[in-house]
This record gives sequence, structure tokens and C-alpha cells, in this order.
Amino acid sequence: MVRQNAVIVKNATKRYGKGELVLDNLNMTVSKNTIYGLLGASGCGKTTLLSCLVGIRHLNDGEISVLNEKQTSKKFIILGPRVGYMPQETSLIGEFSVSDAFYYFGRINGLDNTEIELKQEFFSKLLQLPSSSHLLKNMSGGEKRRVSFAVALIHHPELLILDEPTVGMDSIMRDNIWNYLIKITKEEGITVLITTHYIEETKNADKIGLMRDGKMLTESSPQQLLERFECSLLEEAFIKLCDVQNNAVTLNEAQRSEPESTSSDVLNQDQDQDNNYYTEANEIPVCKTVTERRVSRWKKFKALVIKNGIQVLRNYAGLVFAILFPLLQGGLFPLTIGGNPKGLMIGIVNDEAGNCNYDKNYGYIWSDEITCHFNNLSCRFANNINSSIATQIYYDNVLEAKNDVRKGQITGVMYFGQNFSKALEVRVNDITAADDLDFIDSEIQVFLDMSDREIGLFIKRKLLKHFIDINKEIMKDCNILTKVAEPPLRFENPIYGKEDLLYIDYILPAYTITLAFYIANVVSSALIVSDRLEGLWDRSLVQGVKSEGILLSHIFIQSIIVLIHTTMLYLLYFPIWGLECKGPVFIAMVLIFLNGFCGLLYGFVLSVVFDTHTMVFFASAGSILPLVMFSGVMWPIEGIPIGLRWFSYILPTTLPSISLRRIIYKGSSVLDPDVYFGFLLTFGWILILLLVTIFGIRKLKSL
Repeated sequence: MVRQNAVIVKNATKRYGKGELVLDNLNMTVSKNTIYGLLGASGCGKTTLLSCLVGIRHLNDGEISVLNEKQTSKKFIILGPRVGYMPQETSLIGEFSVSDAFYYFGRINGLDNTEIELKQEFFSKLLQLPSSSHLLKNMSGGEKRRVSFAVALIHHPELLILDEPTVGMDSIMRDNIWNYLIKITKEEGITVLITTHYIEETKNADKIGLMRDGKMLTESSPQQLLERFECSLLEEAFIKLCDVQNNAVTLNEAQRSEPESTSSDVLNQDQDQDNNYYTEANEIPVCKTVTERRVSRWKKFKALVIKNGIQVLRNYAGLVFAILFPLLQGGLFPLTIGGNPKGLMIGIVNDEAGNCNYDKNYGYIWSDEITCHFNNLSCRFANNINSSIATQIYYDNVLEAKNDVRKGQITGVMYFGQNFSKALEVRVNDITAADDLDFIDSEIQVFLDMSDREIGLFIKRKLLKHFIDINKEIMKDCNILTKVAEPPLRFENPIYGKEDLLYIDYILPAYTITLAFYIANVVSSALIVSDRLEGLWDRSLVQGVKSEGILLSHIFIQSIIVLIHTTMLYLLYFPIWGLECKGPVFIAMVLIFLNGFCGLLYGFVLSVVFDTHTMVFFASAGSILPLVMFSGVMWPIEGIPIGLRWFSYILPTTLPSISLRRIIYKGSSVLDPDVYFGFLLTFGWILILLLVTIFGIRKLKSL
């Protein structure tokens, strides 16, 4: 009768990139219903071998058969609930409680709540686990490993693969675990493959395999190995076996013409009884209790959604950030951008009336039937500059005032000549009689600090309007039509928008779109990286969870967060800030949500492409500035050079920003080309980013 095997490895070769071989032509056989102890120093390839057995890594060459499912370098299979896997790291998220860990792994392996509760009660007693509500992030390393061990066994697998499960545990707990492993192999037909640093504890194994430098030195029962090398301790036998390998390597170097020996050529006590590496399917009985359990996709998805929800709700710092960040960013922006400058000071040099008697002299106008007479009219111009424009500071001469401008103490200087009123009187009464000197003397000279462009333009705009208003008053006092003081250019009521539309009103739609995109990106970009670094990603894949299912569950939870952000931005800008939306508000909110969803997927792309939080953070932070520069947030895209403008149009926030501006200020519907093009671009980006993410997570499985 051919011996039944649970695991068979034949000529396995594995390397990462162009590095040295991690597995070097390795052969291994694990019989069913036995405990196989895999020994070796750190870095010898044990963990890599186990990851290949469970299907999360692939070989470069060679073949593997696990529970009669064959894997090669081009084909690897996930066995799901048939295998229980405990990685070297705990591979559990810190936000899990003990109960959460049991329920998560129970559900993805097809157990109902009653079974999970019974298993949790049993393992809590066996392994002396903390209380069910105790969070893993508050546990010691040994306590975490006990929970990790328990959830690997919760579903009664056919094959149990344990990577150093007893590290950090006391000797009593290690004995309890080994006694339990012996019991389940004898009474429940479970096969156990276990790696350990504690060589002596494998004396209870049915067979041990000794690895070194990616090669299998020997496979034998502990007793046979001790007898062979005439030792009392397995550690001594291991040292002697290493010496045998070193001598074999030296011999091979001296005899290069001879064929290179494989790893099994060093020593293999059981070669004669394990010479058949593969058996027919009907020679290995299938454990019906496991394989007949069909785990529905809905149950797995439910477990993933609950896991993601727990991660969000128990990550208090992240939760506060996710709520306060949009509130602060969205709420402070209208208060800090686009408002009129206040507290400005402007110098006044008046050679006509001095300091105008400290604002008491407003200038005099009187008229007879023919002419209009002015006296100290410069005071009317100077004193009517109110604090909404700037505070007046009087100077004796222009040079002194200009020096204060250079020092940054005042924003500019207004200079009135000593003949200002008389020259202006000539211009008003009979412009044809005015000469060049009258025109020069009737001018108000203004010297501004234009190094601060926005403040300089603000002062210039306000002074021009102020001059026109005062000039109209003069015309009225002189019984002349005020139209004379107005420029021959009349701006009617705007077709769209308001005449006094502020800069913030222009920025706000584009800023809202960009903020929705960026917040979602920041929140989501670290999720997949965290799952991968914590090890839960690979551990879930081993139990039959699909990468696409993990992604979909993250999208589900994060979409709820994006919806919350969208609602917050709507409440901030429309009811609270008072922004009037002339178009359909629902369409505006949908557009904001979709752009946030687009940012969510962009975060997933970064999380797949990069494998560290640092790189994800750099990529995420480095993306926001180009979006602001090229998406028309701070300046119209018509100001961008033609070549770069097309690049701007294909960004995920440019056309949606234009669309939102049309909806808010023009009342456009979704049928307007300027609106639906924004929607089409957003849908296009969503599709592209989703496909890139799916492709990326599939590539992760083929490492």
C-alpha cells in the first residue's frame, strides 16, 4: 500500500528577484495524520517554503502537492478552509478584540455564530486567552500568538501549518500546545506542519526535516536521527548534520566534473519508504467536514466589512482625523481666502491743505450761474477714504512717505499738489481752456507698493471707485449731470453671477472638488498597505478570501466615509456659508461624491503600487500641488499655456470643477455639455483607477 501524503515538495527552487536562492532544489514529504517538525536557523527558507505551500508565493521551479492539489511555478492553488495557517507574525489587526478575531476567521471559513462561540470558549480555556473584549493592541506578544494559534485551528482544517507558534510562550504553554497537536493528529486526523526555533521541542513530532541554506539536509523521525548520530539531543544531531553538508560542499567543489548533488543526496533516512512523490486522488481520502463546507461570498464579504468597520471605528486618531480634517479644511478656507484686506494704511501728502485740520475740513464748493468754485477740494478726496480701504497717515513731504512705503509701514502714498483745487476747477468749468499744467496739477499722484500684488490691486481698485464717487458728488454740487463723471463704459447686470462676486466665490467650486478628492485619497491610501504589512491580507487569502473581495469591502466602508465628507462639505458651503446654488443641489452633491470616490480609488492605487506608508504618504502629498496648479483652483486654466492646458483637462478634478461652477452659478443641468463632460471624465477615471487597482492586487499574488 502506497503511503498517504498530505504535502509533497519536489525539486523546489525559489529566489526573490535576482538574489540568491532561498529554496535550493528542495524535496520534502509530509505524511497525513502526523506532526512534521521543520527545523532550521533564521533565514534558511522555512517561512518562504510555507508561504509557497499555502499559495501566497510561487516557486521559480519545481512542484508542490498539498492535499493532492498540485502546484507549479505557473500554477498555484489556494485551498481555503482545508488549510489552517498561522504565520510567523501574528498577522492580526490591533483593533481586533479576542472575540473579533474568532468571529472574523470563523466567518471567512464558513462557521456559524454558534460554532464560533463554542470554539472561542474552548480555546480560551485551553490557551488561557485574555477576556473576549480585550484588544490585541493591548496584549503582550505571547498573548497575541495564542490568539493567532487559536484562529488558525477554529475551522478544523485538514492541514495545519504553523510558523513558529510557540515563540514568546512559557514552557508550560508550549507543552499544552504540543499535547493538543498530538491529540488532534491522532483523534481528528489533522496533519500538522510546524516550524520552530526550539529544536528539542520537536522530539514529539512524527518526523522532522532539517533545513539549511534553502536545502533539506534530512527527513527522519527524531529517534532515528538520534540513533544515527549517536546523540542524546536533537541539537547535537543538527550540528553534526551541518558538518556533513559542509564536507559534501567541499567535496563537490573539488570534483566539479561530477553531477551536483541535490538536497536529498546529503542524507534521507526515509527515502526508500517515500520514493513515490505523487499519488492518485483516490488514494488520499478527503475530509468531508471541511471540503463540503461551502463558504458563501456574502458571508466572507460580511466578515470583511465588519473587520474594516472595526478598523475605522476603533482607530480613534484616524477617526478624529477623518472627521475634523474636512471640517477644518473646508471651514477655514472661506475665512482665510478671498476676503478684503483690512488694517491697511496709506500715506497722504497734501501740499494744498496740509492735514485738512485733522478731517474737519472737507473742502468747499459754491457755484454761481456760470462757474463752480473749489477750495481745498483735496480734503474731500482724502477724508472720504474710509477704514474699509485704508487708514490715512499724513506726511509733510513725499520723500518721507515713500521711505515708509519702502520700510513696509504703509501701503502707498497719495499726493495732492498745492494748486489741485484751482486746476480741477478749470477742468470742470471749461475743459477747453485748461492747459497741460492744469491737467498735471489736477491729478492725484498715487505711489503704491505693488510687491504684494493682491493688496496693491485692491488699493488701486478701491481708489478708482472712490475717485469716481467723489467726482460724481462734485458734479452734483456744481449742478452738472453726474454722468459727466462716469467713464463712457457701462457694465450692465451680469448674465450669470453677481457684480460683486468675490474671489472666494470663484475658487470655492474647484476647491470643493479638489478637497473631496484629496481627503478620500488621504484616508484610503494606507489601507491596503496596512493590511499587507500587518499580514492579515495574506492570511485572509490563504483562507480563500479573494483579493477583489477585500478591495470591495474597503470600497464599501470608504464610500460611506466619502458620503459623510460630501454631506459635510455641502452643509458647510451651502446652508452655513450661504453659497447659493442656482442649479440642482442633488446633481452638485453627486458630482462631489463621485470625485471623492475617484480620490478613494487613487488612494488604493498608491496603496497597491507602494509597499510602505512613507512612500504612500510622499506620493499622496506630492499629488495635491499639481491638482491645485493645473485644475483651475487658484487661477483660470485659460491662463495656462496651450500645451499644458490639455494636460490640465485630463486631470480628474479640472472638468468636474468647471461642471460644479456651472451648476452653482449658471444653474446648468446635467444635460449641459460643460456638466456632463465633467461626469464622463470622472467615470472614466473611476474605471481606469479601479482596473489598475485590481490588476495591482492580482500582481501581488504572483510574487
